[in-house]
Amino acid sequence: MLSIACISSTGASAQDNSGEANTDSLTSAFVPALGYSSNEGLVGGLIYSRYDNSGDVEPFTSHLKSSAMVSTNGYVKVRADYERTQNFGRPIRSTLNAYFNRFTTNNFFGIGNDVPFDQQQWENEYYYFESVGFGVGYDLRKPVYRNQNSHLDLMGGIETEYQIPYIRKTPSSFEQRRPLGREGGWLNFVKTGLIWENRDREFDPRRGNRFALELRYAPELVSRYGLGTARLELRQYFQLFNSITVANFFEARHVEGDIPYWELSTLADENTLRGYPRNRFQGNSSVAYTLELRSWLFEFPQFYRLKLGMQLFTDTGRVFTPGDDIQDLFEGYKQTIGIGGAMSVISPDFILRGEIGFSEEVSRIYVGVGYLF
Repeated sequence: MLSIACISSTGASAQDNSGEANTDSLTSAFVPALGYSSNEGLVGGLIYSRYDNSGDVEPFTSHLKSSAMVSTNGYVKVRADYERTQNFGRPIRSTLNAYFNRFTTNNFFGIGNDVPFDQQQWENEYYYFESVGFGVGYDLRKPVYRNQNSHLDLMGGIETEYQIPYIRKTPSSFEQRRPLGREGGWLNFVKTGLIWENRDREFDPRRGNRFALELRYAPELVSRYGLGTARLELRQYFQLFNSITVANFFEARHVEGDIPYWELSTLADENTLRGYPRNRFQGNSSVAYTLELRSWLFEFPQFYRLKLGMQLFTDTGRVFTPGDDIQDLFEGYKQTIGIGGAMSVISPDFILRGEIGFSEEVSRIYVGVGYLF
């Protein structure tokens, strides 16, 4: 089952306020995308990215990343993220994001790390259901410590989201298992956290580290379900032979309270256990690790600063439920492997990525803007 089959063409432009080309101030890239999915039918869309590097601000003044994908079978996925590094006349970084999804082949397999997978039921769409979701979030990051090579930021923000599921057919896993959240509803979060990093660059890091701790709380007074989440993220980068970047990613997540299915700790999305069916493993807690080897193989600086590269990856992880015990911490981990390609054009910050992941059950294709982490 493939999510997007290919990128059909690319285009990019850069200009300053006077209309003249200037890749040091304003850079934008516009990419049409076209593909086919056996589940969603013909898929098409647009990817747009814009970088404002005017002024003496690192790593940028502002950055807009957006995409819109639709299919002949009703699949819709729209997302936009806008970041600014200066707000209120101070070095306070802000991120505004918004999304809308309509999944005609969303998946629900059940809760737990060892929920069985049946190939015939998969082909008969037993695990499918439809869902519509949208949300908006706004975060602020204020530096509390900074030196020449690293900085520590305090983060705070708000987030609202709405989900409504629809049973695609009967019988189905979603209908028979009846997870909490099957009637949909609003969740409104407040969140806080810490971010420390010393990476050498923002979008294509070669060396350095990043640590993030995020706490979210949705009070039942203003949400359909009351819950809290905690998420820990660690990233590390170093180089081999001065040409291969070794990128490591570790994530641990836990959720407590009245947990609707879409807020469970989930593996096998676009970021973890790539190659398994979407949302394959769900539980109260999850642990995930990714290792990627990245390299730029060909560079054409005279042709729109074009670069072509590839990456190899392996993903590992598992989920936990209250019924698991301490020995489960050291066993039952799932693993996938995969290969991908990357392209950078006009600006080294603009990267298009395509990958295919392989699991013991199915394989999946992924397309995105920027490296995964």
